[in-house]
Amino acid sequence: MGYEGDDDSAQLVRRLEAMEKEMESLRADARRWRALMAARCFSVSIHHPVGRTHAVNAGWEALWRAPAEVFLQLKYNMLEDPQLVENGIMPHVERFFRGEEVAIPPISYDTDLVEELTGKRGGAVWVCSFGVPVRDAGDGFEGVLFQFAVPEAAEIQHKYEALIEDQRALQASLEARNRELEETVRVIAAQRDAIQAMSVPVIRVADGVLCLPIVGMIDDARASALLERLLEAIAAQQAAQVLLDITGVPALDARAAAQLVGAASAARLLGASCTLVGVSPALAQTLVELGVDLGGLDTAATLAEGLTRALAARRGAAQRSATVAARAPERGERGEAHRPAALPRGEAHRPAALPRGEAPSRKR
Repeated sequence: MGYEGDDDSAQLVRRLEAMEKEMESLRADARRWRALMAARCFSVSIHHPVGRTHAVNAGWEALWRAPAEVFLQLKYNMLEDPQLVENGIMPHVERFFRGEEVAIPPISYDTDLVEELTGKRGGAVWVCSFGVPVRDAGDGFEGVLFQFAVPEAAEIQHKYEALIEDQRALQASLEARNRELEETVRVIAAQRDAIQAMSVPVIRVADGVLCLPIVGMIDDARASALLERLLEAIAAQQAAQVLLDITGVPALDARAAAQLVGAASAARLLGASCTLVGVSPALAQTLVELGVDLGGLDTAATLAEGLTRALAARRGAAQRSATVAARAPERGERGEAHRPAALPRGEAHRPAALPRGEAPSRKR
C-alpha cells in the first residue's frame, strides 16, 4: 500500500511541474502580447472573421491619431472599406479574412476621406500591413493585423509621380519629334518626286515633236519614271515623233538599252515613233560588244540630226495630208461627170415615143 501512495505522489508532482511550466509559458505569451498591445511604434488590431474590428492597441491610436474607444463603437468593417478597393488591396484583405497569412503592399490611406472613422481630420498615411490568423480550439479564428507607418514611402511616391510625369513629358516630346520626322520624311519624299520628275523632263520642241533628254545612269526606278512621263506626254500632246537624247548618259548596259527599247515600243503603241540620239562612239562600241539588239529603233548621232529628221518627217506628213485633202474634191468631180442621171423607177428601158403613123425603120 505504501508503494502505491508513493506513485500517486510522484505523478501529482510531475503533473504540478508540467502545469507550472505551462503557466510560465502562458505568462510569457501574455507578457509578450501585452507588450505588443502597449507598443506605440506599430498598430495592432484584432478582427472578427466577418471583417469587423473589436480591439486595437495604443500604437493604433498613435498611427491613426484617433481614440480607440470612439473607433470601436463605429463597428468598422475592413471588407466594406471603399479605399481598400480603390487601392487594389482588397484581394489581400479577403485572403486575410479567409484565415490566410498575408503581406499587404504599402498603401496611402487618406483618413480625411473617412473622417467618421477617426472622429477628426487626419490626412494621408502610408502604411504597411501584415495579417496573421489566430485560431482557437475549434474551427474559428481571429485576424490579427499589424500595421506600421512608412514615411519614406511618401517620398518614394513623390519621386514615382515625378518620374511618371517626366515619362509623360518624354512621351509627348517623342511624339512631337516623331511628327516632325514624319513631316520631314514627307517633304523629302515630295522633293525626291520633284527631283525625279525634273530628272526626266519631256520637252516639246515642235508641233507633235517631243524631246526627252536623259542625263546620268538609267536604273530601274528611273526607267519606270521615264516610261510613265513619256507615255503621259505623248497622250497629252498627241505627239508623233519622240527624240530620246542620251548624250548625257555616261554608260549604257544591256538592261538600260532594253528599257529604252521597251519605252520606244510602248510609244509606238500610242502612234509615236522614237529616235535614239546622242549615241557616242564609245556607247556604240559598248552596245555592239554586248550584242544589244535595239529592235529596229531609229538612231541619230546628234540631237540636231534627230531634230532635222523629225521635222522633215512632220513636214512630209503635213504635205501628204494636204495633198490627200486637195485630191479628194477632184475625185469627187470626176465621179459626178460620168455618173448617169437617175431615172424614174420603171423608165430605164422605155424607148422614145414616135409620131402617129410612123413605124420604126427596119434595116434591110
